[in-house]
Amino acid sequence: MTSTMIRKLNGLLRTQSLGKVIHYQEEMGSTNTELIGLGEKGASEGTVVIADKQTEGKGRLERTWISPAGANLYISILFRPEIVATDSPLFTFLASIALKETIERIGVTSTKIKWPNDIQIDGKKVAGVLTEMRSKRAMVDFIVVGIGININMSRDSIDKEMGKVARIATSIKENLGKDIDRAKFTADLLLELEKWYQIFRSKGKKAILREWTDEWGDLNKRVRVNVEGEPEFEATALGIDDEGYLLVKTDDGEINKVIAGDVSAI
Repeated sequence: MTSTMIRKLNGLLRTQSLGKVIHYQEEMGSTNTELIGLGEKGASEGTVVIADKQTEGKGRLERTWISPAGANLYISILFRPEIVATDSPLFTFLASIALKETIERIGVTSTKIKWPNDIQIDGKKVAGVLTEMRSKRAMVDFIVVGIGININMSRDSIDKEMGKVARIATSIKENLGKDIDRAKFTADLLLELEKWYQIFRSKGKKAILREWTDEWGDLNKRVRVNVEGEPEFEATALGIDDEGYLLVKTDDGEINKVIAGDVSAI
């Protein structure tokens, strides 16, 4: 996203607070890292950091998010909710709902949320969410929600830039066969995030967990669970608990809680 697009974004924003302050750079290490630094210096709720390219893009489980210039969206948003720190993972689910709805609004029909933080199109990853939190005692000081979305990458570009993960990656452009206006997409995403944040503040975490479960693609399906350091196993996905952990039922009837790991539909 160029500085011209940022000016266009400012003209398109319809939010009350999200994106009223935007920090933009053509290139930075990580938008999350940048915004965490701003949050520690007192940045206000709704502050946004956007980069056209990340050199140290972060994914879940300390993985790298491939972040080439000129095609995608790399954005982080700062929230200061008055909640206990243990509820902060809810913002991954909140953001996933908003992201899926924004992608569907431009015409993509085959989207799916993959626990806990990915959006897929036709079974391939198009976007991910990385939530990071800083606390004061038992309460949240601030939450940074980082989102990476493959918007206008072609298949050739995906194959060139993403190496071995290209086979499980896609973009909105690849699905729709046309370029997407990144500034408008960003404005729409921020508006959707703000809507779901307001729902969370007025109706509580159960409203978010219920909506996420409705949008989730693997409820009651067979899944393969891979947790680092443990044997891979198959089970049936039952849903998530109040902390956002995945509940699965093994073939012998045991219900396991998956706190971190990879879970894929079979």
